[in-house]
Amino acid sequence: MSEFIKEDGETKLSKWGNSNATRIPSNLVKELGWKDNENLSIKIENNSLVLKPTSHRPTNIHELFAGWKDDGKRDTEMNWGESKGNELKW
Repeated sequence: MSEFIKEDGETKLSKWGNSNATRIPSNLVKELGWKDNENLSIKIENNSLVLKPTSHRPTNIHELFAGWKDDGKRDTEMNWGESKGNELKW
């Protein structure tokens, strides 16, 4: 997502039980990479609400595979066949 503040439409704060609720436009949710029913933390920062996913998402391949353990079932590289798209050449 861009570092500048992006205003893509408006939303309305509505009563929902004893709380209030608003809808987040789907284009913003898509740009953020959020999923349906995602848990979010909420806080006030500079007189604005800030929402952040509570689940950690890897930012690089090292974080993605940080807890990976080899199952020991392979002793050679697997052959996945011929390239069918825009795969990188090794």
